[in-house]
Amino acid sequence: MKKLITGLFSFIILDLYFNITTHFINFNIFIQLFSILLFFPLASWIAKINGLQGLRGIGMIREKWSKYFTASFLIGFGCWALMYFTYDMAGKFGITGVKTGLEAWWVIGQIIVGFFLGSLINDLVTRGFLINLLKGKLPPLAIASISILVYALDDFWNGDLTFLNFVFSVVLGFSLTYAFFKTGSIWASTGIHFGLNMAYGMLFGLSGQYGDGIFLMTKGSIQPFLNTTILLSATALLFVIVFLYYRNKTRVILT
Repeated sequence: MKKLITGLFSFIILDLYFNITTHFINFNIFIQLFSILLFFPLASWIAKINGLQGLRGIGMIREKWSKYFTASFLIGFGCWALMYFTYDMAGKFGITGVKTGLEAWWVIGQIIVGFFLGSLINDLVTRGFLINLLKGKLPPLAIASISILVYALDDFWNGDLTFLNFVFSVVLGFSLTYAFFKTGSIWASTGIHFGLNMAYGMLFGLSGQYGDGIFLMTKGSIQPFLNTTILLSATALLFVIVFLYYRNKTRVILT
């Protein structure tokens, strides 16, 4: 019982720290960045308290990290780029130009740093820490289900508070959790996460507003049913590709 309570409070601390630093310490970008980077020594310390081997114990292993990260990034970015291309063709928005010069480089730098750290830390909390904490205590399917549900709830409140958004987060969680389960490496999950976030950021930046990415855009209109169909189709396609790519990988987490 003591270990369970320690693990629960540890998860809450890590999740709260990440959300507070990303959402409420935004008055200075450099202070915010420094606060976010402090997550890693904090996570390492908390992991050791729970009997895990620091950051390595929650999935930040070095073996094959570049291979997993690169492949997953291409999968995530590719699926989301295809989705946004389809949205453009369907009239949801229109791209009218591309930003240039220092403005473009500033936007690119922001989305790379912001979305990379955000993707990595979210994966470490909702997958790396949670799954490794529960490993051996519950059946693998139960652990995966808990991780997906926690991720969906964590992602859900950051977006539109609708049932559709929750379903989307659950389906997306399948891809992220499966990649981590099959490899034991957070980089397999973070590559996907970062890839789709980068595709999003190229259009909407860190703020999520039209035109805050590197593209100049005009807002259009699209039927809700078509919008939903495109979104869920892209998410389903993502899982199919992730499943096919990682299905024969070593089952590090399951053994």
